[in-house]
Amino acid sequence: MTTYLVAGGGILLMFWFALLIGTSLDTEGQRREWKRVAEQRRAAWEERQGERRPLEPDGLCLDCPLRR
Repeated sequence: MTTYLVAGGGILLMFWFALLIGTSLDTEGQRREWKRVAEQRRAAWEERQGERRPLEPDGLCLDCPLRR
């Protein structure tokens, strides 16, 4: 009976360590993915900042559809 408890506890311990290791690896993958997403967002934001046009005194740009 004791042998089965020790063997069962060892198997549960191995599954627990496998779960911890898998979780830590997944966190690294998620961190890399979020860094990639952040870089894309920064690039898109900088691109939008460069596309801004100066406004006329009435507050609209020259090719604004509201001007028509």
